Amino acid sequence: MVIVTHNNAIDLPRCLDAVQSNARGAVVVVRDCGSSDQSVAIAEQHPAVANVIGGANVGFGAACNEAARSLGGDIRMILFLNPDTAIDCDVASLLEHVTRFGEFGCVGIQQRSFGSDLVWSWDEFPTPPLEWQKARKAVLLQRSPAGYTDDRRVDWNMGAFLLVPRDAFEAATGFDERFFLFYEEIDLQQRLAQLGRPTYYVDKFHYQHDRSDKASLWREVLRLNSRRKYDRKWLSQSDTVRCQIAQSYRWIQDAIRPKRDRDRRLVIPRLLATWGLIRAIVPPEAIDGGEIDSWRSVRPFWAS
Repeated sequence: MVIVTHNNAIDLPRCLDAVQSNARGAVVVVRDCGSSDQSVAIAEQHPAVANVIGGANVGFGAACNEAARSLGGDIRMILFLNPDTAIDCDVASLLEHVTRFGEFGCVGIQQRSFGSDLVWSWDEFPTPPLEWQKARKAVLLQRSPAGYTDDRRVDWNMGAFLLVPRDAFEAATGFDERFFLFYEEIDLQQRLAQLGRPTYYVDKFHYQHDRSDKASLWREVLRLNSRRKYDRKWLSQSDTVRCQIAQSYRWIQDAIRPKRDRDRRLVIPRLLATWGLIRAIVPPEAIDGGEIDSWRSVRPFWAS
């Protein structure tokens, strides 16, 4: 089990306690990315943790790769788990359950909020038609309870909980470290699919994830920066532009009829980031004043 942390002292004890209760015998490696809080001390003192690796904030994918490389040669399955989650199912039973899929690439399970609400956690690979469906608020299977009633083969699962056979992970050469955060799990599952190792969503098992509002200006710009990297890697130039137009339409609609106050507040940075005009500063410690929800957290595309 690999858990990457960055200032997660509030969430980490709950996460590790749940691991201790529901994943007995798991080899847990925590890779900390330069935390300034007590994350490292908490991980070092917790009985569920076998190894803590400290280091600079190199991004989620690079940190996962480093932790995965540290695992012993007898490890056959890797679970990448976010520190703001809590597993509330028996992992041994899950490992037995997934044997029915044969040689799979990735498995995700049902995600719930800590208030027990179902959270959408699988989706199709990005395409212009899918972007227009989302922009026009179409009813999608992956965004409705009907999509979360049975096991199913899917394009990708959210990266908060990813169960990956080690041989598949190594065959795909791990996460692409050019993604600092966001879209690295989609990219990985796309490469696994190309290797003939499909992704599955499993409904019988579940975990909890802190889905509180984390949409700071920095995170939203970084998410869209990562999306542009993904598009350049996987889509044609014309399909990339079609996706950008669909997303722009979506952001403008959010400004006109916002579902949440943050949607109107983030319209301008989302539009600028969609067209590659601004970039988030990484790592976040380099932000002047540490204000990730201010314009100090981003810079124009031509700045170094």
